[in-house]
Amino acid sequence: MDFVELVRKNLEGKLRIEDGNCGTTHKVLKEISRLGGKAVTWERPDGVYSKIIDDKGNVVGEGEGITWPPAILFAMVEGGFFPKNIEIELTKSLQCIIDMEKVADIYGYGRVVTPVASAYNEVWKNGGRVAIRRNSWGVEVAFIDKDDKEIAVGPISYCPTCGTAATIPRAPELAAKIKEELKDKRNTGKEKYERGIENWFFFKNDRMCCEIKEKGIVMGRALRCCIAYAGVAAEVHAGMAGPKWGALFKEYCKICPVKLCRKGKNTGEEANNLITALEKKDMKTDVRMDTYITAMVKKDGALVGEGIGTVCAFSSLLYAAAKCIQLKAEIEVVRSGDA
Repeated sequence: MDFVELVRKNLEGKLRIEDGNCGTTHKVLKEISRLGGKAVTWERPDGVYSKIIDDKGNVVGEGEGITWPPAILFAMVEGGFFPKNIEIELTKSLQCIIDMEKVADIYGYGRVVTPVASAYNEVWKNGGRVAIRRNSWGVEVAFIDKDDKEIAVGPISYCPTCGTAATIPRAPELAAKIKEELKDKRNTGKEKYERGIENWFFFKNDRMCCEIKEKGIVMGRALRCCIAYAGVAAEVHAGMAGPKWGALFKEYCKICPVKLCRKGKNTGEEANNLITALEKKDMKTDVRMDTYITAMVKKDGALVGEGIGTVCAFSSLLYAAAKCIQLKAEIEVVRSGDA
C-alpha cells in the first residue's frame, strides 16, 4: 500500500462535512505528518503553489490557492487523499481558486490578511458589515451595506479570511480603493518569492509547525494552532513580518483562552462545528477589524458574544465561545439538544 492509500485508509470514516475545509485539511495533514510526510508551499505572484511530500521525499500531490492552507488542501485533492465522493465536494468548495488572479491583482503573492483587514475597515466605516456563513464544506463571506443589502457575496472558500479576500474583487469599487491603498505597501510574500523561500508545514506534538527555509537553512520556526497562524508566526521568528503584525502575533497566544492544539484538538474542526451550531440557533456572525480580527455573534440583532483572533475569524469565534457567558449558554443548549 503506497503512502496516499495508507493515509486515505487510516482516515476512512473520519472525515465529516461539519469539520469544513479547514478542519479537514488539518486532520489529513496530521495523518500525513504522523506517517513522515509534510506539506511545502511557495509564494508566487498569482498566489501560492504547494506540494505534499511523502515519507521518502517523493511529491505525491501538487496544488495552488490564494494562500497557504487552500493551496495545501488542493494539493491533497489532486494527490488523491480523499475518497471520490468527498473529493468532488471539496473541489466544489474550493471555488476561490477561480478568483486567484483577481485576488492577486489587488495585493498578490499569497498575502491576504492585509487586504482583508482593509476590506473589513472599509465596509464597517461606511456603516455596513461583513457576514460569514457555512456553505457545503466551506465558508462564504458577504459584504452587507448600511441598508442591510448585500454588496457582494464571495465564492465558497476555505475559511473566513480566504473568503473575504475572494469577495473583494466582486465589489469593484472597494477592490480598486484597496488596490490603490496597498500599491506601495511592503509585501512579505513578494520578498519570499524573490528569495526562493519555502514554507514547510507538519504536525509536531499535536501542534501545527511551520519552518521557513532559505536554501535549505531554517530561518524561522513556530508551533501554533493552525497552518495560517503558524506560517505568520514563523515569519515573525525569521524577522520577515512587518512590526505591526509581528507584535500582535507574539502576544496572541498568551491571551488566547482556548489552547485547543495543546489539548490535541483541531482548531478548524472546532470552529466549523461552532458556526454550524450557531446557524442552527439562527445566530449570525459578523466580522470586523479592531486591533485584532474580531467576530461578533448576534441573535435577533442583539450581540451575544464577541471575541478576538489573529489571521482568521475562526480563532475569534472560538475565543468568543470560551469567554462569553451568554454565548456559552446558547451553545450548550444546541449541544444538549443535538445529543
